[in-house]
Amino acid sequence: MKILLVEDDPSTVEVYKTAFEAAGFEVETLFSGDDAMARVKEIEKGKAEKPDLILLDYVLPGPDGVEILKEIRKNKNTKNLKVFITTNYSIEQLKKKKKVVVEGERFILKADYPPSKMTGLVQKELK
Repeated sequence: MKILLVEDDPSTVEVYKTAFEAAGFEVETLFSGDDAMARVKEIEKGKAEKPDLILLDYVLPGPDGVEILKEIRKNKNTKNLKVFITTNYSIEQLKKKKKVVVEGERFILKADYPPSKMTGLVQKELK
């Protein structure tokens, strides 16, 4: 199974990528909102393989996770992709900061899901 990990912090990428690969996942990493948006466009056009799951950081350089999520959901070729938004903010903190929270989407607080717990969650979700 393939995971697309979009995260701008190299150390976070390394620990999650290592954990996912140890659990048998194929992991592709992108480090910015611009790169993620470009990949979504490639998937929309059938020029890139659809991942089984996108782990999408909320705060990214360039378009943020919610902007990318909105792009994913508006296209028929990508709207059904499984996406988890990862963040260091709780939903309550996001709302207080006037950040957009997309109802019905999965937001995961990074502090609650270290790599070992995240791999378990992903394995459960993708069964």
